[in-house]
Amino acid sequence: MKYAELIQFEPIESVVQLRDANEEAAARHLVKTYVFSDEMAERLVNLVVPQLQFDQPMDNKGLLVVGNYGTGKSHLMSVISALAENGDFATHLNDKSVASAAGKIGGRFKVVRTELEATTMPLRDFVCQQLEEHLAVWGISFSFPPQEEILSHKRAFEEMMSAFHQVYPDYGLLIVVDELLDYLRTRDDHQIILDLNFLRVLARSARTSASASSPASRKRSLTRRDFSSLRTRFAE
Repeated sequence: MKYAELIQFEPIESVVQLRDANEEAAARHLVKTYVFSDEMAERLVNLVVPQLQFDQPMDNKGLLVVGNYGTGKSHLMSVISALAENGDFATHLNDKSVASAAGKIGGRFKVVRTELEATTMPLRDFVCQQLEEHLAVWGISFSFPPQEEILSHKRAFEEMMSAFHQVYPDYGLLIVVDELLDYLRTRDDHQIILDLNFLRVLARSARTSASASSPASRKRSLTRRDFSSLRTRFAE
């Protein structure tokens, strides 16, 4: 008998792209192959799921995923968004406590997954464009006012969610943004202030998930202090 006949394993995918989870088969595979540490399982059960669920009133915050390169941020966000989008995916999880908790969000959301790849657009314009495109695919006609004409982003998001709930009254809307910190490194100080202010408004207006990498060396002086103003509206 050969070792290959005794031991079977699936090859490890070294790079996970968040938008891979847009395909149901790929999303299911990402859920099945995610290995939970005890700490990560505890965070999902006691932090992530409570912040995403909307059956019980609470001061829901956005979620900020922070970690070094190669630590599985994109895989984690793919799993969270896949669970939120597909009600039966929790059965594929290899952690019973997470599977039980995921029932509170399973299949309750329409999901927008996007990555900030080499764009020079303001964060506000990028997010609003992504939302408009996905809303159109879901049969919802909505356009955000131009930046120079908008008086309140919060009001604009409330109007967007009103249009969303006319078509999907029982669903939440989850937007997942990857590569946030790489994007912010390309922005000057004035632009970063506008971007972070917009993130605060987004977190107040909707339940959001974002990703930021924190590599050991940085081209800019971006640190956790850059996100200190977000801590009242985002949970890490």
